[in-house]
Amino acid sequence: MKIRTCQFAALVMLLCANFGLAQEPSKEMERFNAEVGTWDCEVRMFGEDPSKKPEISKGSETVWMLGGMWQVSHFKGEMMGMQFEGSGQTGFNPETKKYTGTWVDSTSPYAMATEGTWDEKTQTFTQQGTGKDATGNEVKMKMTSVYNKDGSRLFTMSGAMPDGKEMKMMEIHYTKSKSGGAKSATTK
Repeated sequence: MKIRTCQFAALVMLLCANFGLAQEPSKEMERFNAEVGTWDCEVRMFGEDPSKKPEISKGSETVWMLGGMWQVSHFKGEMMGMQFEGSGQTGFNPETKKYTGTWVDSTSPYAMATEGTWDEKTQTFTQQGTGKDATGNEVKMKMTSVYNKDGSRLFTMSGAMPDGKEMKMMEIHYTKSKSGGAKSATTK
């Protein structure tokens, strides 16, 4: 399997070089370079009753850039008392002028597709996502990441409830790992 993957990659690189198919990374993706590395995460899960305290757990995320065109992240931690792992990819679509992405994790056989925008003034990345819940019904999510001056960021995810009201489901506070964890390479 490894040989086939390497052969395919070599063929793609040859075609791109010979036919000018390779594109340069967009300036819109440069802002994600600051996220390369390992992050400590504090996760807060919220239930339907807003008066109850959120469930808090820890995790870590490793982020790298793929060819300068895609940010790839891998999250490991615990959520709702279970081991949890997930992976996301984010890129910039030059035709729609929006960020696009996917998210998959260890709790669902369904992928979430996202589309988003960056607000330079508020330092906020906002995404809308569409996926499926455990019963296979389509679910719409809103995710925001607010970037703080100290380098940390706060991710918030909310979703529409059956009654149509939006409910905050989760927050993740990201801070750069001080443990020096695995360094992530930026590939170009």
